[in-house]
Amino acid sequence: GGPAALQHVLTGLPAGFGAPILVVQHITRGFTGSLVGWLEQACALRVKIGEQGEALRPGCVYFAPDDRHIGTGPRADIVLSDEAPIGGFRPSADHLFRSVARAFGKAAVCVVLTGMGEDGVAGLREVRAAGGLILSQDEQSSVVYGMPGATVRAGLADQVLPLGAIAAALQDITQPRG
Repeated sequence: GGPAALQHVLTGLPAGFGAPILVVQHITRGFTGSLVGWLEQACALRVKIGEQGEALRPGCVYFAPDDRHIGTGPRADIVLSDEAPIGGFRPSADHLFRSVARAFGKAAVCVVLTGMGEDGVAGLREVRAAGGLILSQDEQSSVVYGMPGATVRAGLADQVLPLGAIAAALQDITQPRG
């Protein structure tokens, strides 16, 4: 999703949020560091650029470095890749979602926010097959309904929510059940 949508969701999550968050942001090369710094100042979560082999920690947001795919391995660690762009994108949401489906299966939760194109749909099919949960931003609150719209049209969204409801939904989903 766009930087403003990301800020809205991330500032709605508490410092003790119970899951790690991996982000693919389609952004001009050279601007990821500034985006990460801005979000780090704006929210209670730790926000950083992911590093190869870094263990995923709850309450931390990991961005793909410029021109690298980001994913996760079977040990819940970051796996960066220089593989070819997917659908013209590197980083690619398809790459991230595929890795999350393999690593976390039914424990995966994927969110698609405002953005152009259809990046993510193929990866979300794998998340769906693995039993993961998929949230999509609704059309009314999206600046560009491309990516969330493609998710909804493909029948992959478990919940279609306004931007203002996504952080609360994530908190509810990740709360331990007693």
